[in-house]
Amino acid sequence: MENLSLFWFAALRIGALGDRVRLPARPGRLLGFALLVLAVPTALMAQKPTNKTAPGGQPVIAPSATPAKQFAAARAAPADSFAAADALADAAPSSAEQSVPALAAYLARAGSDDITRARALYRWIAGHIDYDVNGFRSGNYGDLSPEGVLRSRSSVCEGYASLAEALGSAMGLQVQVVPGWSKGYGYTSGQRFDGPTNHAWNAVRIDGRWRLMDATWGAGYLDERTQFVRRFQEHYFLTAPDAFVFDHLPHDPQWQLLERPISAAEYENLVYLRPMFFLAGFRIGSHPHARIAAVDRVTVTLGVTQPVQVAASVVDAATDQSLAEELTFVQVSAAEARIDAIFPRAGDYLLRVFAKPLGADGSLSWVLDYRVQASRGASDAAFPMAYGSFGARGATLLEPLSGVLQAGRTYRFRLRAPGALDVAVVAGGKWTHLAASGGEFSGDVPASAGSVVVYAKYEAGADYTGLLRYTGR
Repeated sequence: MENLSLFWFAALRIGALGDRVRLPARPGRLLGFALLVLAVPTALMAQKPTNKTAPGGQPVIAPSATPAKQFAAARAAPADSFAAADALADAAPSSAEQSVPALAAYLARAGSDDITRARALYRWIAGHIDYDVNGFRSGNYGDLSPEGVLRSRSSVCEGYASLAEALGSAMGLQVQVVPGWSKGYGYTSGQRFDGPTNHAWNAVRIDGRWRLMDATWGAGYLDERTQFVRRFQEHYFLTAPDAFVFDHLPHDPQWQLLERPISAAEYENLVYLRPMFFLAGFRIGSHPHARIAAVDRVTVTLGVTQPVQVAASVVDAATDQSLAEELTFVQVSAAEARIDAIFPRAGDYLLRVFAKPLGADGSLSWVLDYRVQASRGASDAAFPMAYGSFGARGATLLEPLSGVLQAGRTYRFRLRAPGALDVAVVAGGKWTHLAASGGEFSGDVPASAGSVVVYAKYEAGADYTGLLRYTGR
């Protein structure tokens, strides 16, 4: 049976930012889809495997990460460099789609070089073959031969990979079916792998070097009703080996295309990364492994290479349900994203992170999961709620980090608010203006019952903008 790693999404409000984040639905077993890659295992060096492995396995879904090293470029070239090849593949006439040789001859018109032909092949398959949901559910996959898949326009991962191999061969390319284990649909961070392979993808030789691609995961995803939704995924075309290995482990280690192949145990312990991790330019920081042992809280850091918007959620690992927004607090600087999380009781949790490049259209996308085992809970603990302007303005909270304040007690407030002319804390209707010194605003504030809100003014004559909200009890 295949492990399908598609885009499973459910709308979820994350933090106090008001962002609608698309989250994956509760995992389940599916046949061959997955989206995401990360990089970190040792240096990558494309090598030619000496043995041809037999087709088999199934598609998958999801990402994982390891130690904080420099990730190789996850893609071969900018997507716009393939515009002509994509347009040709998208416009294939029905007369060219009647047989593998006819389709190969048409797609070969995209160009004479290996990479352009491989792109046309990947684009056509991802854009024209539906994922066979019924076959996945029933185990009756039908005709998985290249000609059979071309006729039915539907298949599971093995059919996608076999068609890619046949088309590539007819186009003068060396394409190999690679069976293995993937972190696809139904996978959860830190999960162990055993049993037969669950996915299949391809290796393609480009200008003498073997590269990796997964047309199944490139085709789309399953929605909340378990219906296939086509959405082209750029990430899985010629993905760097040290990124691909985060969610694809070939049966034959040679097909990792790494200078030092990783073991199955290392693969299982890789952080669960999604494509947005690479797109947004993150780096693994404080925690290189998928599993984290904690008491009642944890702080995770990620390296940042470009301006990003980040949110996080604590998820019950057993139900895949997100818990209260106040259990996470995110702060982003020019070099680092810091995610603090509190766990309400002892148990098994996922720390799920979402992000997108700052200013990019659309909602935040799933970036990664950590699996956290909390030995003790902090049932009354919470972080302050951050308004959207807190992150957008690049503010940083130094203290207090507890979102619950004791009424009548005086607290030291310290934060950085770049560009702010004034920062004030309002408690019980009383405004306490913080003193500015050395790039920080600080001051002692008596808490009151109800909301305690931190405001900042960024322009003379303008209204104050809310940054943080605490609760006084």
